[in-house]
Amino acid sequence: MLSPEILQSLTSEVGFDDCGIAPAHRLDDDALFMDDWLRQGLHGNMSYLERNRTLRYDPCQLVPGAQTVVVCVLTYAHSGHDYHRAIKSRLYELEARLIEQGYITSSDEQNKFCDSAPFLERRWAVEAGLGFIGRNHQFIHTTLGSYVHLGELVLKEKCVSEKCVNEELTCQLTNLQTYKLKCADCTRCIDACPGHALGQPQWDATKCIAYITHKCTVCQDVCPLNNSNL
Repeated sequence: MLSPEILQSLTSEVGFDDCGIAPAHRLDDDALFMDDWLRQGLHGNMSYLERNRTLRYDPCQLVPGAQTVVVCVLTYAHSGHDYHRAIKSRLYELEARLIEQGYITSSDEQNKFCDSAPFLERRWAVEAGLGFIGRNHQFIHTTLGSYVHLGELVLKEKCVSEKCVNEELTCQLTNLQTYKLKCADCTRCIDACPGHALGQPQWDATKCIAYITHKCTVCQDVCPLNNSNL
């Protein structure tokens, strides 16, 4: 059976910076939160978020028979010009090695994601114990910060026992507390946001400069957790 340690080794071999694993299940709390967010119109003109909600909230609907979600992390520095291609190629290589070594039995063309499906990528990164959602509403990896891209491999096999997964997550979540406390006591991203989109429980996309122009990273630039010295 595939263990987190073996998975970590394989993902490193194909060029990812980190990985995590979580049992596939419906994200009930996130479904309620996102439905409320959409009802308030805080998503602006991103109408695609209103579609395929059943698939977005439940990977078992997106990939029938899904048992495991593998979340892979690639830093901006290692992503090159096209991070979609960089991540997808690594996901294909990872899947090939899992098949070759007997951890999974077959390939599925529709189980590898990177901004390519209705999939709550940041939330699954949290589920896998890789980090947390910061006050800037970005996913923040505990050691790599928020300058990361995410990719997912959804498997129909239960690759690790629930006990193993739970023990791994317990350890990871304990380590997260220090970073989450640092974020909770800091307001740098809120103070620096040029559109005043931060500072409330629900992010308002219509005020976010990145949403409007796709060219703002201020909330990440000022984040202390993106400074390896802090």
